[in-house]
Amino acid sequence: MYRHVAGGVHHALPMALTALLLLGLIAVNPLMAVHIQGNDRAGLVTTGLEALADQGMWPLSLLVGVLVLGAPVVRVVGVIAVLLRLHGGRPPESPRSTARLFALTESLRPWAMLDVFLLGLLVGYSKLYGFANAELLTGGLALGGYVLAITAMDQGLDRRALWSAIDHVPADPSPPPQRWVACPVCQRVHGHDHEPPPHRCTRCGSRMHAREPDSLGRTAALVATSAILYVPANLLPVMTVVNFGQGDPSTILGGVGELAGSGMWPLALLVFVASIAVPLLKLGGLAWFVVAAWRGSAARLQGRTRLYRFIDAIGRWSNVDVFMIAILTALVQFGAVASVRADSGAIAFAAVVILTMLASHVFDPRVMWDRADGVRHD
Repeated sequence: MYRHVAGGVHHALPMALTALLLLGLIAVNPLMAVHIQGNDRAGLVTTGLEALADQGMWPLSLLVGVLVLGAPVVRVVGVIAVLLRLHGGRPPESPRSTARLFALTESLRPWAMLDVFLLGLLVGYSKLYGFANAELLTGGLALGGYVLAITAMDQGLDRRALWSAIDHVPADPSPPPQRWVACPVCQRVHGHDHEPPPHRCTRCGSRMHAREPDSLGRTAALVATSAILYVPANLLPVMTVVNFGQGDPSTILGGVGELAGSGMWPLALLVFVASIAVPLLKLGGLAWFVVAAWRGSAARLQGRTRLYRFIDAIGRWSNVDVFMIAILTALVQFGAVASVRADSGAIAFAAVVILTMLASHVFDPRVMWDRADGVRHD
């Protein structure tokens, strides 16, 4: 269903510019400060990346850097560039490059995770309660403002109108073709009767297929790999917290227990849902979809489709624990008084989150309906 958004470029552009300004503030200002026994420490986003790299967790450092700095910056700058080219209501001078740039920003949307990072910051802030004093600083406040601005920008983007403004196609008076294939990014519909469908969209250049190639096989491989990694992700410690010389490695479930034992039941429930329940739901749900499609089952097709959309939407929020570890690793470095170290379980858990997101991305829910009707595209 199409929802028209009033305002279009005029509403989205100010929010995008505001988001870019706030990104600058986030990059150069500390997010939070920690005070323990007369010792003070404040941390930037990059402080956490450096701390993880210094502890030998460079894959985790690289991943966090891409998700909380690289993807958000590229996406916001790209959206601003597209909106400026369309400002004034005139078609862009280079429709193809504008379309490809907007396609890039759309593909980065689920991977730009500063909103999830904000939740990780708040979880880390709460976790410090009891053995340290913590306060949010300019960078943390700017992070909250950025999330509001980027949400307003997304709400103000009329994507159908933008794609039409980038490269409008007039109505074709010739008889309509019998077969159609839609671009998965810009939604342009391409007709074809006597020849195979085009491999790339004529507007944004994205690859097109009637169905995602080998969707079931690739999804099954990613789900199987994720399921294998889910075991060490939960059995191995994700971080070690040392407080006055004492501390033990903590698993994800152990961290939930510590929060519950401290009386922080809402926070414990949040971490449990995001870090344990959601990954299990993704693994179980995607496995169910693949097996049901392979069997050609027509049972609960609508329910499976709705569940797929839910899984696809919430998968990114499982990174809350990963971001919390990056934040605490940066801030709590006071020697024997207090310190936090990331452990190998964090890498396994981050891999589970990313692989299940990729599995959700390559799974084509239409295949479930095709197989139920006895139609195969492979």
